[in-house]
Formats: sequence, structure tokens, C-alpha cells
Amino acid sequence: MDQERNDAGSATPSEEEESNSPASLATRHSSLAPVLQITGLSKSFPGVQALDDISLTVGRGEIHALIGENGAGKSTLMKVLAGIHAKDAGTILLDGQPISPATPAEALRLGLSTVHQEISLAPNLTVAENIFVRREPTRFHLIRWRELERRTRELLAPFGVPLSPNAPVRTLSLALRQIVEIARAVSFEPKILILDEPTSSLEAHEVERLFKLLRELATRGISILYVTHKLKEVFALADTVTVLRDGKRVATQAVSATTMDEVVRLMVGRELTQMYPPKSAKRGQELLRVEGLQLEGCFHDISFTLYAGEILGLAGLVGAGRSEIAQTIFGYRPKDAGGVWLDGQEATIESPADAIRQGMAYLPEDRKASGLFPQMSVLDNLVAASLPQYSRGGLLSQRALTSVATQRVEQFHIRTPSARQRIALLSGGNQQKVLLARWLETRPRVLIVDEPTRGIDIGAKAEIHALLRRLCDDGIGVLVISSELPEILGLCDRILVLHEGRLAGELFANDASEEAVMRFATGQEALSE
Repeated sequence: MDQERNDAGSATPSEEEESNSPASLATRHSSLAPVLQITGLSKSFPGVQALDDISLTVGRGEIHALIGENGAGKSTLMKVLAGIHAKDAGTILLDGQPISPATPAEALRLGLSTVHQEISLAPNLTVAENIFVRREPTRFHLIRWRELERRTRELLAPFGVPLSPNAPVRTLSLALRQIVEIARAVSFEPKILILDEPTSSLEAHEVERLFKLLRELATRGISILYVTHKLKEVFALADTVTVLRDGKRVATQAVSATTMDEVVRLMVGRELTQMYPPKSAKRGQELLRVEGLQLEGCFHDISFTLYAGEILGLAGLVGAGRSEIAQTIFGYRPKDAGGVWLDGQEATIESPADAIRQGMAYLPEDRKASGLFPQMSVLDNLVAASLPQYSRGGLLSQRALTSVATQRVEQFHIRTPSARQRIALLSGGNQQKVLLARWLETRPRVLIVDEPTRGIDIGAKAEIHALLRRLCDDGIGVLVISSELPEILGLCDRILVLHEGRLAGELFANDASEEAVMRFATGQEALSE
């Protein structure tokens, strides 16, 4: 029954050379009937009107961007179309026929394929098995492995990444897992492809490959509903943009007929003139010093210092070792060499509990997998790291817990019906604020934040940036890891750049630019000894 798997050979799909710009796509498909028409769509949850009389039309072969602040209703709209939530009112027409998918499987059968922001792959299965799960090519009830691999290579070819169909998903980076998710959705050959923050884990060159693929899909008549918080992507890719705010549709406009400033105003209901707070003019005493830190296979000989009142950025391409360095400093990973000093004293940190006791806090990259307790309440998530503060004689004071949770919800502008709401029902930006509030309850002196604004809207980003700067003004040192160069440049007082696990460059705010960071990150320049 054993069947040999063959890694040799790959199928390369033929490509037709034609214009794929958003303007040409819009022109090419403008005479075709709409593929999706939504009218009067409403959906509520206890205490929240998530969608309020939404109407929306998507043309065949159109790339339609959907944007808005966290809590605006984007994810709820997607989940109604994907068969995860049932609508309360309204109609959905697909190719002129009314639909109301009750399950994700039914949505797929109808032609609606969705890529959610949260990765949902099976880690112990291979790339090919994840993409074609329950749809593997068979003969006599046996899987045709070579055919499965051929189809997988064909799907992955447009992404231009060295990804084996036989690689277990657990061995892949977050960026490669995101590509597998997108490839799986494309494999269904949908009428409408729905993408939720598809580039949140991708590098710039991977984003451009994705855009090329999406434009090609549009030329085939596949419509794309593209949910993002990145306005540059909207203006680089989309034909049309719809703005949601507080569960209502505010506007739908041709991208060519609007501007970024206008879209921001529509999203937040106000002018957002300052995304990043002023940088610090001075720094205080040394808080954290890292010397010769090493983890075999991840990073080598890392040394740097973080000062009170400073936001220090850690930049580099995916795989450069940024998150691994943070996890090692915080005790998630055992170091192979080097040391960590806190307030001038060498620290013994063998676990996150050790790090917390010594005044450190760490906000992980993947809030869903590593940060949140999704089935628990906002209150439970807020106080999870500081429970001893609220116990008397071994018993928790519910009054104290409720009081502090209510204060933090107000202080951090967390949008929730109550502190007892299950945190999984909050938007991504509000979940991130809860995590920040949780760690600040431990009263840290050093705060490490890994991708602090990934997948959240422009208004929530500005709030988190302002919060991080206020913490620095109070004497905390903040280490920020981010894949978004504008965030690193706009927020940080000083930037360390990694290349293949080594410190390649150091830039102060006045000397930093995207070009300078990328020269170090790609190995074109190296830090002088």
C-alpha cells in the first residue's frame, strides 16, 4: 500500500502577458453584472449591533477593499458571507440568486472562499495535505501522492517561495503558513475570494507576488473582497473601497476618485493628523543590557542596551531572529550563551515567571495562540498576570477584580459591552489593548512588544503608539519588534537591524530611513566593529 512520494519536477502554470493594473481591471469588468449584491444586512450580538443595514455590491473580476476601524463590522460581514454567522436581516444575492450559507462548507460549495486572519492549518499535516484536505486525488480509494504534489506545486508557483508540498506545516514560519492558507482558498476556484489581512505576516517582496496573483485571478473573473488596515495596499491594489464605521456603511468609492486622507477621515470620523507621538529628546539610565546572547540556529552574539524612557526598535526580515531574541530574553527559550542584565545586575531568567518577577513583560506576536484565553472574559484576561495583587488569605477579591477591570476598560478605551464579555468576541484592536493592560498590571520596567499593531486599524494603532510613548515618559523602556517599517521609523528613538541572526546595523531616529533599514536587513551593509 506504500506509495512513493516524488519531490522532483514541478509544474509551472502558463501566464498571459496583459495589463493587471486596478484601473484596467475595473474597465475590463465594468460591463459585467455584479456577482455579489448585499442589501440591508444586519447582525447583532448581545449588547452589540455589529452590522446595521449594510448594502454592498461587488462586480465580477473586481478587487473590492473593505476597511474600517476595529469593531466597524468588517469581520462580522466576512463571517456572515463565510457561513460562520447567520444574518438577522437583509438579503445576499450571488449571481442574482439569494443565498444564506449556514456553514463554511456550504459557503465554499456556493463559491465563497475565505482566508481568515487567524491561521487555521493542521500543524502535523504537510502543505499539500492542508491545501487539499478531504479533496485529495485518489485511485481505488488510495491517495495519488504524486498528483497531489503536482497540483500543490502548481498552486504555489505564483508565490515564488521555496516551499515543498511535503513540508509539515509546523516547521513553517508564520509568513509561509499565511501563503499556504491563501493557496488553499485559491484551490477551490471560487467566484469570490475573501481575504482578511492577508499580508500581515508577509515581507514586501511576498506582498508584491500576492498582488500579482490577485490581479491575475481578477482577470479570470474572480471577484476579491479584500479586508485590510493598510491604506497603501488599498491604493496599490483595489478598484473600489468601501468604508465601514460602527457597523454602518459610510461610503463606497472608486479608489482612483479618492485619497488616503479622505479614507482615513471616513474611517475614524475625524482628521488623523498625527499617527506617531513626538520622539523622546533624552533617555535615562540603563534598564536592560544584553551581551553575547546566542541561540544555535536562530541568532548569534547579540549585544545591546535599552534605556529608561526609550523606545528601541528591532527590525529585520522574517527569519532574522527578532522574535526568538525577545523570547530568549524573557525566558521562553533557553539561551546557549550570553547574559542579560537588569538595572546593572546580571539576571537569572530561566522562565517567563522569572522575567516577570524581575520587572519584565512581553506581548507576543501571535495574540490568539500565545496571548489570549479566548473562552474567558475581558476581566479574566486583564488580571491573568497579576492575580496575587487581588487575593486576600488565598481568596480572590471579586470586588477588587471588577473595579480594576472597569478602570482599565475605560483607561485603554476598550470597546466592550462589559468586562464580563468573552474576549473572543472583541475586535483585534481591542484584544490587543486588553493584553497591553494585562502586562502593565504587573508594573514592568522593561516592556517587550512583538508586532503590537498587527491586524488592527489605523485609529487603534495611533492609540497604542501614544500609549507606548506615555509609558516611556513614565520611565519604562520599551523594545518594539515590527515588520512594518513605517511603524519602526515613526515610533522608535533608536533602531537595531538584524540580518540572518546577527546584528547588522544601528540607526538613530534622525538618521533612519526605509532605505537605510533595508540595506542592513538584506546584508548590503554590516555594522562596523
